[in-house]
Amino acid sequence: MKKAGLVWLSWNGGRPAPAWFATVDGTYVVLADRAGSAEQPLPGLAEAGTAEVVVPAKPATNRLAGWTAAVRRLEPGSEEWTAAAQVLRTERLNADGLDTQLDRWQTEADLLVLEPTGELTETTGRYDGRLRLEPPTGSPATTRGKRPITLHKRSKRRPKLT
Repeated sequence: MKKAGLVWLSWNGGRPAPAWFATVDGTYVVLADRAGSAEQPLPGLAEAGTAEVVVPAKPATNRLAGWTAAVRRLEPGSEEWTAAAQVLRTERLNADGLDTQLDRWQTEADLLVLEPTGELTETTGRYDGRLRLEPPTGSPATTRGKRPITLHKRSKRRPKLT
């Protein structure tokens, strides 16, 4: 977990979702969007109770380890919440509106602590046999239909290279 920039979280039998996290005093803290704002969407994680955490290896195509975590929500405004929010704030890449970020997090997001239960689901040399291929989720950003017109495209009758 020390070298990982993100982890894959799955809860309630759902599809795994990538999540960036921070280590705060030896605990792992994740920011989960609650109100559909610009933070990372992890709907239902705060109410899940437990989650499976998969730590990717540096080549992102491999798994390094997997473990089960108990999910605990931090109360906004508490000392623990403030300390975690300050560390997450420094870890947050491409943050928008730094001056109002902590206020937004208090009203629109949950800070969740992932506490290891001691159960390792996967380790080096001992991976489960589940096939983790899944079809991509739908997105309004995808397009279907006729390909766009391309100006100045290369001629199909170009001479062959010798």
